Amino acid sequence: MSKKVVFCVPTVTRPYEAFVKSLEESVPLFDKAGWEHGITTTIGNPYISVARAEMTRRALDDKADVIVYLDHDLSWDPSDLLKLVETEGDVVCGTYRFKTDAEEKYMGSLMHDDGLPVVRESDGALKSQMAPAGFLKVTKFALNATAMAHPELLFGDPFNYSIDLFNHGAKKGVWWGEDYAFCQRWHDMGKDLWTVPNLNIHHHGSDGTIYKGNLHEFLLKQEGGINHTEET
Repeated sequence: MSKKVVFCVPTVTRPYEAFVKSLEESVPLFDKAGWEHGITTTIGNPYISVARAEMTRRALDDKADVIVYLDHDLSWDPSDLLKLVETEGDVVCGTYRFKTDAEEKYMGSLMHDDGLPVVRESDGALKSQMAPAGFLKVTKFALNATAMAHPELLFGDPFNYSIDLFNHGAKKGVWWGEDYAFCQRWHDMGKDLWTVPNLNIHHHGSDGTIYKGNLHEFLLKQEGGINHTEET
C-alpha cells in the first residue's frame, strides 16, 4: 500500500525560483518510489505558527501519512527530499547554514557524547536536541502523539481538531521560537529527533546570494574531523 506525503510551504509572496525547481525535480523520484504526494501553501500570513497549523489541518484532511514543512528560501538536490522522508523516525530534519558569509553555524543543535555527535549506526543520522522547521519531516503518528500529550494545543471543530504544533512563547523563563518549542515538547514526551547530515541544502538570500551547505561536510572540517586543517 502506498503512503502519502504532503509538503507544507508558508510563503510571504511566492517561493524562490530555486525552491520551485528543487521541488519539481524531486517529484518524479517520489513517483518512482511509490509515494503519493500533495502540496499546500499559505501566502502572506505573518503568524508562522498559525500558517503551519492551517497547512497541517489541510494535509491531514488530504490523508497524509507524512508531512514535510519546507521554507520557501531553500533549495536542495532532488534526491535529498526523498532521503529525508524515507529516513527512519517520526521527527527528522535536514539543516542548513545561517545566512552569513562564513560557513560557521547550522540551524538546530546536535546531541553529543564525550564531545562527539551521537550517530545512529544504521544510517548515520545524528541524534538532535533542536531542529529548524524549514526542512522537517513529521509523521502522522507524531502529530497524534503530540495531540494526546498536549490537548491544550488543539483548537477548532471538536470533531476535526486542528493542532497548533508550533505554538511558541515563554516557558520556564526562556522564550522559545516555534520550531524549537515543538522540539522541546517532543523531547519532553521522551521521543527522539534525528538530523540527516549528508544533504545539500542551500539557503537563499533576498539579494540573490546562495549560502551553500552540507552539514556532513561541514562537520568533517571541524576539529577532530578527518578534513580538519589549521586554516579551518
